[in-house]
Formats: sequence, structure tokens, C-alpha cells
Amino acid sequence: MNSRYPSILLIIFLLVASSGCASQSPEEAVSDTVTGFLESINEGDFNSAYNMYEGKDFLAVASVKMIFANKGIEPGSINNIEIVSLEVVDKLAFVTAECSVSSVDLTGNQLDEAKTMPIYFGLQNTDLGWIITRVTFNAPLTVEDAEVVDIEVEATPVDTIADNAPVISAFAFIMLGMGVYLDRKDKSKKKESSRTIDVSGATAMQKEVIAQYVRIIPAQGATAGKNTTVDVWVKNFAQQPYENFAVKAKFGNTVEVENINLFFDNIAPGQTVKKTWVIKPKVAGWTSIEEPTVVFEYMGTKYIGVLDPVWIQVQ
Repeated sequence: MNSRYPSILLIIFLLVASSGCASQSPEEAVSDTVTGFLESINEGDFNSAYNMYEGKDFLAVASVKMIFANKGIEPGSINNIEIVSLEVVDKLAFVTAECSVSSVDLTGNQLDEAKTMPIYFGLQNTDLGWIITRVTFNAPLTVEDAEVVDIEVEATPVDTIADNAPVISAFAFIMLGMGVYLDRKDKSKKKESSRTIDVSGATAMQKEVIAQYVRIIPAQGATAGKNTTVDVWVKNFAQQPYENFAVKAKFGNTVEVENINLFFDNIAPGQTVKKTWVIKPKVAGWTSIEEPTVVFEYMGTKYIGVLDPVWIQVQ
């Protein structure tokens, strides 16, 4: 599904190797995965923790840090981890871990008495091993709450686009079949042209994370002196809405663009939305869209990330 899987494979290999046994029982593997996740949180290694997870609770590495911090769990604050409940049902597992947590100062010294905090996990056994798919602080998870996550290993980003080609094509034909679409789009541009994108106070995100749910796809057959389009697709895989979602980029002097800023506004969980740049290349050859920048808010935090340039061949 994304570029995190080599890291997931490495972590799983290390967990197996550290056990001293080539084959673990499902219960041991599940326990090691949960313990490794919490130890990574306690060490401040949120990237490793995120690599052990695949689901909708965490949008990005930064959201792992934010959600645990909101619960009072900072790096160095976990004194002890105890697995108090573990159930394996076929390819699913449900775990309750109790963490002894205390507040710490900047030097790591304990400031108060430790308190016990339960954390509830859901896991799924895949070709990559046991992967954490749910993390909650509210109540224990059961098989009735389970939602199987489709986890696949894909060789390249091109494969990802190819797998989504039927969906993208279906949406494209629907949009092309709407005779009033272009009229409405032209009218909305006049209103949106005066809007600006505020990036102040935004938390940076890795481009690899953003590339999981944002696709920029230029139309084929661009010709110098004629309008062509560049579609920007956004899919919300999270359980909460993306708010004030916007995309902007830099266009060179050899390209005319009607609106640099694309405003998606709010994108509901599970929703797929498309906005389009209309551009007119002036000369033949290769032209690029530089620094495609994504800005949005998620659960009260503003995020920003910059994707790789998009190259367009102009005839």
C-alpha cells in the first residue's frame, strides 16, 4: 500500500530475531508487537511506532505523538508495560495493555506518582506478520468491533496508481458526462480566485505520507498553446474529516494557469474528491509543476507537506 512496508518487515524481523526462536506462537507474536509499539512510543521513536500500524486512528507520524501526548503519555513517561488480556481469534487479536505512566520533566525525571492507564489494541495477521490496526483508550476491543484491513505489498508507486485506475476512470467518465460541469467550475473560479492558503503554524508531514492519499494526474496529449488539465485526487482514509483542505503549487513562466490554489474545503471520512488545474503550456518539451503543497487541518492540528514535482510532456 505504501513505502512504509519495508520498515514494517524490518521491525517484524527484529522482533522474531530478538525472541531467540524462529517460530513464535500467535500469542507471543501479538504480545511482542504491542510491547514493541509502546516501547517505541516511550523512546520517542514515533516513526517506528507508526510503521507497526496500519489503520485509521493515526493519520501520520505526527498524529501518533499528538494523540498519546493528549493522554499524558510522553517519551520516558511509561515505567512499566503489562499485557493483562490477550485474545487471538483466527487472524485477529485483541489486547489490553496496562501502562504505568508518570509525568516527567525535560530531563526525564519523574514529577508525580505513576498511574495505571489501560490501552486497547486490535491486531491483524497478514503476509507481513501481526500488524496493529486499532488503538483506543476508551474500551476493550472485541471481535464484534473488528474491521479487517486490506493490507497489500506493492512494488512501486506506479502500481498504486494502476490499481486505482478503474476508480479514477469511472469518476473521470462521470465528470466528462456532466454537461454543466465546466460552466459551474468557471463560475466557482471567480469566487475562489480571491482566496488564499494560510500555512502559518502548520506541522510538517513527510511527502511519503501525503502521497498515500493525494494523487496528481496530468491529462495525456498536452499541446503547446492549448488548454489541458491536471487532476488532483484526494481520498480520506481516516475516521475524522479533513478540514480546510487546499493544494497549491509553483508554475513556471512557460505555463499559464487559471487558479494556482485549489480548495477542497472539508472532506468527509471515506470521501474521494477531485479538483483540477487548467493550464496552457506555451512551448513544446517538458514542463513541471513545482512544489505541490498540501495544507489541511485534522483533529484541530494544521498540517503541511510538499510532494515531488510533476512533469508534463508538451507536444
